[in-house]
Amino acid sequence: MRRTLVITLLVIVVVAGLSAYFMSTRHSVSKTRVVVYAYNDKITGIDPSLEDDTGLVVLGSVYEPLLYYDPVHNRTIPALAERWESSENNTVWVFHLRRGVVFHDGSPFNSTAVVLSVTRAKEVYEKYGIGLGFIWDAVDEVKALDEYTVEFKLKYPQRLDLIAASSYAAYIFNPGALAKAGVSDPTDLRLREWFNKGTDEGTGPYIIESYDPYSQVVLVKFDKWWGWSQVGNDKAPDKVIIKVVTDPQSQFNGLVSGSLDIVTSVPRTSIEDLVNRGYKYIKFATFHSYFLVFNTKRYPTNITEFRLAVLYAIPWDRIVQQAMKGYALLGSGYVPHYFPGFVEGLTYKQNLTLARIYLEKSGVEPGVTIEFMYQADYLEEEDFASILKTSLAQIGVNVRLLPASWESMKEAGKAVWSSPDSAPHLIINDWWPTTVSPYDYLYNLFHSDSKEWNWSGFENDTFNNLIDQAFALEGVDYGKAMELYKQAQEILFSNGVAVNLWDEVKVFVYSPRLDIPEEAINPLYMYVVFYQYVKVA
Repeated sequence: MRRTLVITLLVIVVVAGLSAYFMSTRHSVSKTRVVVYAYNDKITGIDPSLEDDTGLVVLGSVYEPLLYYDPVHNRTIPALAERWESSENNTVWVFHLRRGVVFHDGSPFNSTAVVLSVTRAKEVYEKYGIGLGFIWDAVDEVKALDEYTVEFKLKYPQRLDLIAASSYAAYIFNPGALAKAGVSDPTDLRLREWFNKGTDEGTGPYIIESYDPYSQVVLVKFDKWWGWSQVGNDKAPDKVIIKVVTDPQSQFNGLVSGSLDIVTSVPRTSIEDLVNRGYKYIKFATFHSYFLVFNTKRYPTNITEFRLAVLYAIPWDRIVQQAMKGYALLGSGYVPHYFPGFVEGLTYKQNLTLARIYLEKSGVEPGVTIEFMYQADYLEEEDFASILKTSLAQIGVNVRLLPASWESMKEAGKAVWSSPDSAPHLIINDWWPTTVSPYDYLYNLFHSDSKEWNWSGFENDTFNNLIDQAFALEGVDYGKAMELYKQAQEILFSNGVAVNLWDEVKVFVYSPRLDIPEEAINPLYMYVVFYQYVKVA
């Protein structure tokens, strides 16, 4: 029996007096409804098939998948597919496509686009290891039965409806993109370069007007979007400016000055102040988890007992409050709260006596120094670094802090496979899901075939087999699959390979001239605001 996924999306609306005080001149002199959204990182790419990181904040408004995932009711809902069914024990799936949909250049959406988009994501991943097209691994054949019907034949049973609702590698693009990019082979990586220049071949409610991944992306309303009549929102933004603002205090200042309308990363200690000033906010539990990862291929973190000594030295009862100012849930296991496969009780508790016992068993002499790398511009990681350094000093372990850029961290993390002694002993990696399956976390972060994101260098055949079996079972016996995922997480826990520090509770603070309803935010599609539901006064 499927788990019931419950997500609490708490929308608190604060009535603001004198709302005009917070409106910039830009808003008051123009009839164009403009919303400025502050995002806290540069955009890594906007290829609809291959992007696997921050580009989601753009893709989610410009492109659409066949289905969306509804986390409140744990179900899939129509998007570019109006209905779907499976047969032959979930090995054959048929999607009936929405008619009357057009791409942003006016060309019609049909089965050809679906076949091309799915095939490209899958084949580029298989050929180059780029993107997250492994989500389509079960697909043996995808073909158009007619202009608006697509059939998927699978190698093994799978919940293809959940896969079709994934946050990456599931977006449908215009087949005309190939000719525009000057390529004939959809796996040609020149097509990726073409997309990442800011081109747009989607069906979504907004079109890319301009694109600078380091500064801002401007989106404009697509009047021919099929969904406007269903949404019934005549106050949706005409223009959305996604502005890259990495400094939390700058986000705060921009909101107060009126130059920003929606902020995602103000200092957490300032949220209550902003509410008292009359701003609104949405607070919701996310699937965004932060992992403390051990290098299992470098001395002394290659010793299980040493890793456990470190884990039992950390004051777990206060890291959420101190590092996240209360805006998180303490992690348990290796998938987040309210997500399929979450396991309650897989947590460590500080026990300095036990930590010293494990340190002695490890054979590592007190006074050893280990390196810890974290992202320099993330205040919560810096706060955790301070906690870690102080805590480990109590058991005689010194910590050398290595603040770094995200790009440097990613290279250092991957180095565990090629040059483990040059990779840090400890590093923070964060993850939000691509598809609604524990496999998304467990494969990417810990499977030995995942050289891109498995920064622990963990290699365990029993673990690999358990999660591979579980993924293959999801379409046959979902309950049994969840039990195997639990066993796999217990292996990680007993070996101290990594720990989920926290699952972020996200707060979007916004101008009182906006109304952002619950359906505008979905934790699977991290940081995306579905602007078609937003109302601008």
